[in-house]
Amino acid sequence: MKRYGELLRTPGVIPVVVSQLLARFPGGMLAIGLLIHFQRQTGNFTIPGLALAAMAIGQGISIPIASRMISTYGIRRVIGTLITICSSATVVAALVPLDTVPTILIGFVIGASIAPIQPSARAVYPSMVPKRQLQSLQSLDASVQELIWIGGPVITVFLATQLSSSAAVLASIVFGAGGGLWFLSRPLVGGVTLEQSSGRLGSILKKRAVVIGIVSGFFVVGSFSAIEAATVAAFGSEKNSIAGIVLGLWALSSLVAGLVMGHSPIGPWSLSRRLLLVALGSGLAMFTLDPILLTLALLVSGLGVAPAMTVQYAIATESVKKGDVPESLGWLGTGWVGGAALASAVAGISIDNWGASGGFVAATIFAVIAALIPALMVKSLPDLRHLAAH
Repeated sequence: MKRYGELLRTPGVIPVVVSQLLARFPGGMLAIGLLIHFQRQTGNFTIPGLALAAMAIGQGISIPIASRMISTYGIRRVIGTLITICSSATVVAALVPLDTVPTILIGFVIGASIAPIQPSARAVYPSMVPKRQLQSLQSLDASVQELIWIGGPVITVFLATQLSSSAAVLASIVFGAGGGLWFLSRPLVGGVTLEQSSGRLGSILKKRAVVIGIVSGFFVVGSFSAIEAATVAAFGSEKNSIAGIVLGLWALSSLVAGLVMGHSPIGPWSLSRRLLLVALGSGLAMFTLDPILLTLALLVSGLGVAPAMTVQYAIATESVKKGDVPESLGWLGTGWVGGAALASAVAGISIDNWGASGGFVAATIFAVIAALIPALMVKSLPDLRHLAAH
C-alpha cells in the first residue's frame, strides 16, 4: 500500500483518476437502469435485453474509432462532443415512452455516443508518472473502477425503487456529464501531446496477444452482463429489492482483490488463472437463488474480476507502440461491450424461458470460455513480470 501512497502524492494524479472515474460511472448505472426502465415499460426482459445489446453494439463500433480520433483531434474536442450527444439521447430514453423498435434504436445511439474516457485517461497516464509507477497507476485504475460497479447498481436500484426508473436513468447523466467535464478541465488532460497512430485503423489486430486480450474480455464481460440481468431477475426491481446490494458486494470483492494483487507479476498464465476464479463463482451461482449463498458465489467470482482486467490492460498497453495505445484500449473496450451485447440478449431470452437460473447458466458458459482462450493460447501471451520489478 506504500506504493499507492507514493503514487497518490504525485501532483495531478488524484483529480485525473477521480474525475475519469465519475465520468465512467454511467457504466455501472445505464445498463441496469435501462434494464429496469424498459422492463417496466414492456413487461418482459427480451426487449430490454435487445436494447442493451444494441447499446453495446453501438459502443463497440464507436470506441476504437473515437479512441483513435483523440490522437488526431484532441481529447477535449472528441470527448466533449460525445458527452453532449449521449446525454441528450439518455434524456429521451428516460422521459419519452417508446415502442419496441425506437427502444432498440435509442439504445444503439446511447451506446455509440458513450465517450471513451478510459482510453483517454490511460493515454494520459504515461505522461503523469514515471515508468516505474505506471503499473501501479494502471492497477489502481482497474481496482477503483469497481466503485462504479459497487455504487452504480446500488444508486440506480435505490432511485428506481424509491423514486422512479426515469430518475435512475437521468442520474447517470449527472455523473457522466459532470465527471466528464471535470476530467476535460484538468490541465494534464488538456496539455498532453499524444503520438499519432502508426498504422491504419485495425492494424494492431495483427498482434496475437492483443486479440487474445480482446476475445477473452469479450466473454468475461459478457458473463458480467448476464450476472447483472440474472440477479435483477432473481430479486426483482421493486421496492426493498436487494439486487443492488448483491451486485455491490460482488464488485467490492473485485475492488479488494484488485488492490491486493495489483503488484503481482504478470506472466503468460496470469490471465487464465484469474479468469478461472470468475468462472468458478459464476458456476456456483447456477445452483442457488438463496440471497446469502448467491452472494457468496459472486464474491468468489469477484476475486478474479479486477485482477484479470489489470492483465488485459497490461497486454493491450505493452504489446503496441505508444501512439497505438488509445486504439488498442479502444478495441479492448469493443471486446467488452461486444460480449455485453451478446450476453444481454442471451441472458434476457434465457431468463424469460428458464428464470434467473438460466441467466446464471449463460454467465457461466461465457466465463468458462473466457478462461479457456488464454490458456489454450498461452504461448502467444507476453511475459510482463518485469513491470512489477520495482
